Formats: sequence, structure tokens, C-alpha cells
Amino acid sequence: MITGIESMNEQDRIAVVQQFGRTYRAFMSAFETAVGQPMPRWRILLALHEHAGVLSQKKLVERLKVDPGALTRQLKTLEGLGWIVRSVDARDNRVSNVALTVQGRGIAEEGLPRRNAFLHDTMASLPDEAIEALSSALHMFEGRIQEVAAANAAQAAAIEEKA
Repeated sequence: MITGIESMNEQDRIAVVQQFGRTYRAFMSAFETAVGQPMPRWRILLALHEHAGVLSQKKLVERLKVDPGALTRQLKTLEGLGWIVRSVDARDNRVSNVALTVQGRGIAEEGLPRRNAFLHDTMASLPDEAIEALSSALHMFEGRIQEVAAANAAQAAAIEEKA
């Protein structure tokens, strides 16, 4: 373990990122087992449930911060299960609306208590200070990832312009 005096070397940083990946995969698997839905599917159901059962596809992309193509694939699955319906907006035919069906609303309502219990059970034994530190570190990490991605995209665009 690294003390406050030592600085992390490259291997230590790689180990932290690998731990993050393992923790993420363990969380996603345990969440699906507890709630009965994979996280990406659950997030869509929950977002719709929290907005009276209807949102535009664009609003879902913005709210969930997901790739539009990935959302479309999830929506096709949900539509196939009969949990959502998609329709063209009556006021603007460029807008695609997504609505929970009665069955989809039932799935969301059944999952909410299981989701809440899972989150409570996984977080209950962690001290508030640890949760706050983790949240802060994850925000910094996510921000840095976005900065690096933006810089890489700008660099790639500059190279493309020169070509």
C-alpha cells in the first residue's frame, strides 16, 4: 500500500484502474442479480418512470449520458420485451418519443424496492467519509477522462486537417 510520503508509480496507477474495473464489473453483476435487470436497461426504465413514463429519445440520451446508438439498441430490446413503445411526436415528426407500457411500468415499480435495498445493503457499512472521498475521487477521475478525451479528439482533428 502507498503511504502519503511515497508517490505512486505507473504500476500503482495501473493497479488502481484495474481495481476500478473489477469493482465496476462486480457491481454491475450484483446489481443485475438483485434487481433483475442489467444496469443499462434499468436506467432507461427508471428515467421513463421518473418522467411520467414518457421522454423523447434525445432527452433520454441527455439524461442518461449515453451514446445514441447504444440507447437505440437498448430501446429495441425493451420494445421487443413489450416494456416500451416508440412513436413519432405529434407536434414534431423529427422527434421520437419513448413511453413505458403498462408492463414496463410494472417492471420498473417491481424493481425499485429491490434497487433501493441493494444500494442500501452495499453502502450501509461504509462510513460517510469513505463514500464522500470515493465520490470526490470518481468526479475528479471522470473529469480528467473527459479532459484527456477532448484533448485527444482535438489533436486527431488537427492531424486530420493537415492531411
